[in-house]
Amino acid sequence: MLDLDALKKGGISVQEAENILSLDGLPQTILDIAGSLRDERLGRELRFHIPQPRFPSVSVTGAKCALRCEHCGGHFLTGMENTDTPEKLKGFCSRLDAEGGVGVLVSGGSDPRGRVPLEGFLDAITWVKENTSLIVNLHTGLLDPRQAEAIASTGADIVSTDVVGSDDTIKRVYGLDATVEDYAETLINLRDARAPHIVPHVCAGLDFGEIKGEARALEIMKDIDPETIVILALIPTKGTGMEDVTPPSVEAIAKTVAAARLMHGDASVAMGCMRPRTEKPLGERLALMAGADRIVLPSRSTVEYALREGFTVKHLDGCCAIPKGLEHLALRDEP
Repeated sequence: MLDLDALKKGGISVQEAENILSLDGLPQTILDIAGSLRDERLGRELRFHIPQPRFPSVSVTGAKCALRCEHCGGHFLTGMENTDTPEKLKGFCSRLDAEGGVGVLVSGGSDPRGRVPLEGFLDAITWVKENTSLIVNLHTGLLDPRQAEAIASTGADIVSTDVVGSDDTIKRVYGLDATVEDYAETLINLRDARAPHIVPHVCAGLDFGEIKGEARALEIMKDIDPETIVILALIPTKGTGMEDVTPPSVEAIAKTVAAARLMHGDASVAMGCMRPRTEKPLGERLALMAGADRIVLPSRSTVEYALREGFTVKHLDGCCAIPKGLEHLALRDEP
């Protein structure tokens, strides 16, 4: 049984988040409470993000990944620019900057321990920060204290890290001998290293389409008090172990957004780029109603809906992890 008065205050417990995620359907009451909390804490202002072409993703491993996780199998790496040497990374970023780029997401496949192998690229990342005007977002994977300090020392603007809230999911999907605590420690290590903007990402339905551990993933973020949280959702992808899985419903994704909003009332909550495109306009509207204030690649009807509802809308050329303090570099005049 949900205590609606308690939900209205925000800062909900992991058990209350679990209760929301386990609800049948998507009660309008939950949407109303979550949306009202967003309006109260952040105002009626939305950000719509368009990453390409001015904020592309690159892979420091090319199409290679040691894990070949059940949901990805390295598939998503093929859509990234191959920058598998420091010189390639520097050259790509120099050209991007010269062509009016806003920023770059530096990512790649994981090593067997769940880490994107950035060690050989740290000097190149520092060079990019010192010699271009690009916003740099690093996707790191798991980090120990030494690695977190090395990442923070590059001057990168954003560190994006996936957070998983179920040991069983980590093993079944990633094939890693790691635990939820390892993800919690990664966040703390980055915080202690004074990484400027740590942006945790949670994938709704990561465990073969089931909602499992998402509430716990949201809970372990409390230790870093994130400015921005990104909610993703499983995309069943051909050629992977999950190609025939039923993805989470738009209602399940919206409940995850609502849980994030009600647990982290002051944070910006984004619906990220990796999500199913089925029922796209409906899913986006539900996410906004559930307290999201950022959406990547919104449909035209979602933009029109936001304007009809009286929101102030900002359009940005860039990923949804851009902090408010840097968004002036990405603002565009027209959608």
